[in-house]
Amino acid sequence: MDVRRPGLSVPCVHDGTVYVVGHDSLWAVRAADGFVRWDTEIGHLAPPAVSGDTVYLAGQTRYGGNRLYAVDTADGRVRWRRRTPVVSLTPPVVADGLVHHVDGGRHLRTFDAATGRRRWRVKYRRSGVNYSGPVPADGTLYVVDDRGTVRALDPATGAVRWQRSTPVRGAVTPLVHDGTLYLGGRLHRGVYALDAATGEQRWSVTPHLARGGFESTPAIHGDTLYIADGVRHLHALNATTGEARWCVTADSDIRSSPVFVDGKVYFGTRLGAVCAISADDGQVAWQAKVGDNLRSLVVANGLVHACSDDCLYTLDA
Repeated sequence: MDVRRPGLSVPCVHDGTVYVVGHDSLWAVRAADGFVRWDTEIGHLAPPAVSGDTVYLAGQTRYGGNRLYAVDTADGRVRWRRRTPVVSLTPPVVADGLVHHVDGGRHLRTFDAATGRRRWRVKYRRSGVNYSGPVPADGTLYVVDDRGTVRALDPATGAVRWQRSTPVRGAVTPLVHDGTLYLGGRLHRGVYALDAATGEQRWSVTPHLARGGFESTPAIHGDTLYIADGVRHLHALNATTGEARWCVTADSDIRSSPVFVDGKVYFGTRLGAVCAISADDGQVAWQAKVGDNLRSLVVANGLVHACSDDCLYTLDA
């Protein structure tokens, strides 16, 4: 269905509804049949996040001011809004009653999820555009700046527990799983694994055939890490050592984060292919052509929801 240029949005599925942003609106679409429950006009938007009965997202007013919004999932009513200085490119994250938000400036801000009252703010970036959002895991909040410095913060206060410099430039949102932080970047061909408790490096590799940086968050299942480079390759690596297991070459650039569900890894390509790959050996289970520039997808309840430049598509997984 046409939701007015959702190509930069990561769809979010919650309680049978797909939440997706277009050029100027947040849409709530029934996952089963595409029925539009409501849409709310806010302005240029970053991807949404849902917790309980609230959608959180960054957007703009009609006069160009930047805001962080909390929207009711029932009817699209704005519950609260808070001013932010620069537009955001990443979704906020919600954990333990707090909303953590990285804007395009130099700060990470944390708000009370119910009221929007600001709890704390930290300056952690130097300059440049930030493609990495915050990641809460095991009572710690992890952030990566544009120069590759990883910080582990106390989510309640913003106090730094540890920080570690890496060569990664243009970092994307990392993955934290089972005590390890996995990191790649748009301007660097290496993949890094850090101890999530201390920041110590466990391994780093440059995958074979990697021709560009990594534009998306990796996925993991068992002891295998799945990560897509910015060109045409999906890599499967040993999550403990970084050793290569297999590599799949797609029809064009892979800009969506891989998603693991029920033995398959799903991703989308720039030329509009949605691909389902066997997680064990990289064999193609199926491939479907939809709209161009697939940057994101989500798999839930047997359905694949993918955003192109002009439409939200839903396929049988």
